[in-house]
Amino acid sequence: MAGGEEIELFQLREGYYLLTVPLGQTTARSPVPAAAAKTESKILSESERALLKKLLSIKFEKRTPAYVSKALDNDEKAVLRELEQKGFVNVFKGTKYKDGVYNIRDSIYPLLSQKESETKETRGAQAPQPAVQVPFGMLHTQGFMIIADKNEARMLSERLADDMKRGNALGVKGFDGKFYIVTRDYFTRSQAAILAILKEDMNADAIATAAKLNPDGCRAVLRIMSENGDILEKRRGIFAAV
Repeated sequence: MAGGEEIELFQLREGYYLLTVPLGQTTARSPVPAAAAKTESKILSESERALLKKLLSIKFEKRTPAYVSKALDNDEKAVLRELEQKGFVNVFKGTKYKDGVYNIRDSIYPLLSQKESETKETRGAQAPQPAVQVPFGMLHTQGFMIIADKNEARMLSERLADDMKRGNALGVKGFDGKFYIVTRDYFTRSQAAILAILKEDMNADAIATAAKLNPDGCRAVLRIMSENGDILEKRRGIFAAV
């Protein structure tokens, strides 16, 4: 699939999906040579890094060629073409995105979190460092995630764009700068448990203990409930029923 310009996702049943190249596609696509891809993926220039971050600042569903073209100046458009030629960015088309939307390859996200001062020469003199990976699977295994790094949060938001749009995942940025994300199922169960015991002003740890919830998961749900107006945060870390 790495050499393809688009992929299709089909839900087989709850929790199971089929990821494939477009069905019925007969045109052979030439994948990027492994050696070339490995060499090019070692570094992003400052202009490429800036352009990628600008793309990420645009909501995925709005990242159409027409919209992006208006948002970029001539120099940025030239950088975008270079990124497309390298295979770092491509226009994804599907049933929901008939006009196409710009998609950034997953392997590029870790490069955006690298220090701006790193260069190709200095990186070549150092021992290879493992790329930072966001444990996306944790969200579905434990039902919640709390992320402090804004780049990791952006990556997860990209992955969960459709789930969040459908309401299958919920997220909010807290006043502490952390990002709290939970699945709809975990939120529903935890919300019921919290409302059942929240009879007086309580802090997050006390609520988690009384509701028999994971402390971090409880905090994530409390943040979202407070944002939705389901409960009140009377003062920092102290919550009360509405």
